[in-house]
Amino acid sequence: MGIYRQGTKFTIREGKLTIFQKDKKYNTDNWYGRFFIESKQVEKSSKSKNKKDSVKILGQIFDDYFSKKRLGLVVHSKTLKDCWKLFVEDLKKGTFKSKITTQGYLQKGKLFVQHMGKLKVDRITYDDLRDYLTKRMGSSNRSDKLRRETLKGDLRTFSIFDTWCVQNGHKKRKLSSLLKQVLGGGKEDTSRLYFDRNEYQKLLTTSKQRIKQAEQGGLDGGKRVAFNRKLLHQFIIFAVNTGIRTGGILNLKWEDVSLRDKRVDYLNKGIEKNWDKNFFNQLDRYYTFNNVKDKSGIYKNIGLGGSYFAIEAIKKLFKEYNKVYNQGDRIFNVKSFSVGFNSLLEEAGLKYEKRGNDRLRRDSVSLRHTYIVFQLQNNISDYIVGKNVGTSGKMIYENYSKHLQTIELVDRLTGVNQRRHLRLVSIK
Repeated sequence: MGIYRQGTKFTIREGKLTIFQKDKKYNTDNWYGRFFIESKQVEKSSKSKNKKDSVKILGQIFDDYFSKKRLGLVVHSKTLKDCWKLFVEDLKKGTFKSKITTQGYLQKGKLFVQHMGKLKVDRITYDDLRDYLTKRMGSSNRSDKLRRETLKGDLRTFSIFDTWCVQNGHKKRKLSSLLKQVLGGGKEDTSRLYFDRNEYQKLLTTSKQRIKQAEQGGLDGGKRVAFNRKLLHQFIIFAVNTGIRTGGILNLKWEDVSLRDKRVDYLNKGIEKNWDKNFFNQLDRYYTFNNVKDKSGIYKNIGLGGSYFAIEAIKKLFKEYNKVYNQGDRIFNVKSFSVGFNSLLEEAGLKYEKRGNDRLRRDSVSLRHTYIVFQLQNNISDYIVGKNVGTSGKMIYENYSKHLQTIELVDRLTGVNQRRHLRLVSIK
């Protein structure tokens, strides 16, 4: 007898994904999916007995695997625990000649496995290592100086293991400059400012004025300049509505962004829900689902309504300027917006802000900060915000939540202005 239950086997995704229930001897009614990628067969369970739900779940799993391949990521990734086991086997074969050094690696490896063993090696970030070192510091009674030297030793060991992972094809790129990034203040620069409601509206108003000036021609304009400023305008809106890092946004291809309608989501659940056609209700109704690749790895991001309308505006912009694009093309087909964005900040008077004796500056990272702060003010948890922007809840707390002003904390805890803050992230 075969693995397939009679009458249950069918295919989707142009015949590449086989969906089925296993023969009754396997004692499960869950639906499964099988497909081949990079010469290996993958079998996944939907963990559901519902056929319709299973088709969606398994289809998404299939798409995620091929998205990894397209983005040049490791498809068949292993956990740190599995890779460390293989690394130790190489050590015992004589990869490192010093017995003492080898023994030191083995001791530190036990701690890596204990704290990070379940993480996929190609998805481990600087934040994960900071969390690991925080746990190490908490479990040690040694002096600060000795503890710091121990942590440096841990990072050196991990760096060598990380190099081995790259050399053996378990990940594409190693984490560089670990001592600087993890111990030497490599955290996000919290001196960068976010835009409050009035500042954000002023930024967009100035941007529109610059677009109008460019459309009128003359020394300040031209068709190409107008196009670039319009594209920058939508980049700003998309960034503030998603919180994705600048590099991640510039990496996005058309096929990475899915435009979603909550009305359809509700209808799929058998619920009919209607939205009025006023501006704010339309923002609440639509959203984007984004497959992001940035310095932290690959992750999924859900964008607010403004991101949906930003993408729609870019489509219209391309049509207006007779620009043809394919699904595999980058949406923002530029190397950087830094020159145009800095000019916009200067013109809007938002580039710098003086606080005491410090002169703080804004740049494109401020757009990400704005999204995070708005979401925290809207009472979204640190964990959820962190997960949506490719970092940890702990990092959100350390860099944002605990620095909120007293009045912001009061509003957050009492629910004051809860809806108003979300709608600050507008497209006007």
